[in-house]
Amino acid sequence: MRKIKVTLLTILIWLAIQILGAIPMAIGSSVNSMGVLDRTLDETMLLAIGLLATQIIEIFLFWGIRYYNIQDTVRPFPEWKVLLLSLPLGFAVLYGIDLLATPLDLPDLLEEDLEGLCRNAIGIVSVAICGPIAEEIIMRRIILRNLEEATGSTWAGILISAAIFALIHANPVQIVFAFPAGVLLGWIYCRTGSLLVPICIHILNNSFSVITTRMGVTETPEGTLAWIELAICIAVAVPLIIWMNRHFKKMENADC
Repeated sequence: MRKIKVTLLTILIWLAIQILGAIPMAIGSSVNSMGVLDRTLDETMLLAIGLLATQIIEIFLFWGIRYYNIQDTVRPFPEWKVLLLSLPLGFAVLYGIDLLATPLDLPDLLEEDLEGLCRNAIGIVSVAICGPIAEEIIMRRIILRNLEEATGSTWAGILISAAIFALIHANPVQIVFAFPAGVLLGWIYCRTGSLLVPICIHILNNSFSVITTRMGVTETPEGTLAWIELAICIAVAVPLIIWMNRHFKKMENADC
């Protein structure tokens, strides 16, 4: 029961911090609408500042209340071979998920905000680096592990934490992507026992999104090209998944 309480408290704290982080942009929006200043405040910059601040607060607050140790982000350090092979595995699966989700044509409520964040330094650091670190600490290290201990099942921890990971994005197109992504990242974390592996995969994925957005490549390929790229993703991912299953015979703390 204590592990469930920790999980619920973690989510509540996260929500409270998100509300706090939205204050700078809300103030900027109000000031701009009233026209009390000679110039218009950059709301995208205020959003970036608020978002980065929330991520830094999350990282240090949950460490401060001892929900995890700072060492958990880098220890145990995986073998270089494991880390290097996990990156193409993660990228291939995540990109493949994106290709499969494209035909659903779900609304992207945060598209303009993301494009704005990807065009200033603070936003890039937030989206590509601090966001992945904070989310992996909270979702995988804290929530997944607590649910795993509470339920006695590693897969229950992976699936429930992935569902929470999807729901907190509160954006239709991201929810569909985030659930299978959360399952993958949770599985890799439990297989390798190292939080650094999903953090690096998450950073790689988000960095790719930042780069493509800055380059103006916002549309996912469709038609024949999409099927070719999906086939490449499968060809890369399947042997790496098989390799990981053989390299790690049993998930850490797993019941299977």
